[in-house]
Amino acid sequence: MGPTLDGKRADHRHREALYIGCAGWSLPPELRTRPVGRSVLARYAELFNAVEINSTHYDHHRSKTFEKWAADAPEHFRFAVKMQRNIKHVQRLTNVAEAMRFLDPLTAFGEKLGAVLVQLPPSLVFSLEAEEFLRELVSVHKGPLAIEPRHISWAQGSVEQLLKHLGIARVAADPPLITDHVLAAGDRTRSYYRFHGNPQMYRSVYTDERLAQLADLIDAERVEVGTTYVFFDNTLSGAAHANATHLRTLLGGVPL
Repeated sequence: MGPTLDGKRADHRHREALYIGCAGWSLPPELRTRPVGRSVLARYAELFNAVEINSTHYDHHRSKTFEKWAADAPEHFRFAVKMQRNIKHVQRLTNVAEAMRFLDPLTAFGEKLGAVLVQLPPSLVFSLEAEEFLRELVSVHKGPLAIEPRHISWAQGSVEQLLKHLGIARVAADPPLITDHVLAAGDRTRSYYRFHGNPQMYRSVYTDERLAQLADLIDAERVEVGTTYVFFDNTLSGAAHANATHLRTLLGGVPL
């Protein structure tokens, strides 16, 4: 596919299905100026077409909160929501009823709900209990799911086939968490990338050279994938917004 002379990719067949943003919608000082009455989220949505909500990892939110957030974002905008910590880290993928109590209020997002992110603790080994949880979850929740395992047991070929069968995308993370490469897996109707900062997670700034490599990786996979989500999590250094903006430019731009 390759870049054009101006550095942009020439093939835009899947551009409308590319969502790029950051973890949270806080803005650096130089981007905080906004008209009176405009929320920070509304200002953020002028810069990016997606956001990953991490506050749901720790706290319960009411449907009215999600409705307000959805109303502050334009129609094309997408929210990715991190599943609550208690379901994964404490109950360790054993309580589908609790998971549904978390998921039900998310219907307030309507079509703006892009995906639910299930980030697992590093100690959670793939097991028959985890498989049963995922099978039951997809039987009652029809929305898109992405899972970010952090134990090597989830890298087995049999687990890969299970995720494909269940329609669950496996997150491609940088730095890689369970494989040697940044590689999206599982359900191939969508891809979900999380760029945490490398080598120092949550802080390191991605160089232009590294962003070009990641853009080539994403661009190659988009030929086969219907929807792609990309989120930068290196927010502690304030690098996420600039990195996300530059990656969007490398990929030919994303309609806002």
